Amino acid sequence: MIWILFPLVIATAVVIFQGQIDFWWNERNPVPLDPPISDWLKKYDPYYTSLDPNQRQNYDNRLVMYMQGRAFVSVGREHHDVPNDIQAIIASNAVKMLMSKKDYLLGDMDRIYLYKHPFPTPRHQFLHTVETDIEDGVFIFSLEHLVPGMINPKEHYNIAMHGFAEAFQRVFPKEDFTYLDQITWDQIEEVGYHSKDKILKTIGFNQTDTTTVAINHFFTHPRRFNLMIPAAYERLIRQFGADQLSKL
Repeated sequence: MIWILFPLVIATAVVIFQGQIDFWWNERNPVPLDPPISDWLKKYDPYYTSLDPNQRQNYDNRLVMYMQGRAFVSVGREHHDVPNDIQAIIASNAVKMLMSKKDYLLGDMDRIYLYKHPFPTPRHQFLHTVETDIEDGVFIFSLEHLVPGMINPKEHYNIAMHGFAEAFQRVFPKEDFTYLDQITWDQIEEVGYHSKDKILKTIGFNQTDTTTVAINHFFTHPRRFNLMIPAAYERLIRQFGADQLSKL
């Protein structure tokens, strides 16, 4: 009886932990990043071009692992798979924010839902474009607002980075961002090209905290951030391990 049960226990454990086993294997045997995705990042993401070869290899590995380790779902009348290039566009926000962390999957935030347009949810029953649900481990984004914010951040607010910045503060509560409380909306508007009203209209909420927007702008508008608020920029470099200006 023991010899019968032993293989069954092993087989059951493999089924239950298949995802973790696959992730462990892939982490030690990384799959190369698709060249078109790398080319897209070189064209649209200054952070990516600021990395040296070793850093870029680490970034590529983490980007692939994030895409494999998280569920991306297109939501509508039916649920659909999300193309790899869209997954990479979204994941790139998380990867750059977590380069200094061992936990580059951002805790239990393991599902990313995408609507084609602004959406209501049971928690927020009005149209909005970004939602970060820490309790359920879910990000929800409006795709029509997300992609423009990645391609042209001067004209469009980056809602993906906004969502990840919200989650980062909750997943890593010991990170001290209190020094950002001194930043005013006037300074934020100078740094990020966007007025407070435009940012709130974009995300669909009546209010948001300046710390989340400041972290967003640190990654999306580093040159202007360093010019306008250099002391805060230097502290953010130390926290995120990222200095995009080093090679710009």
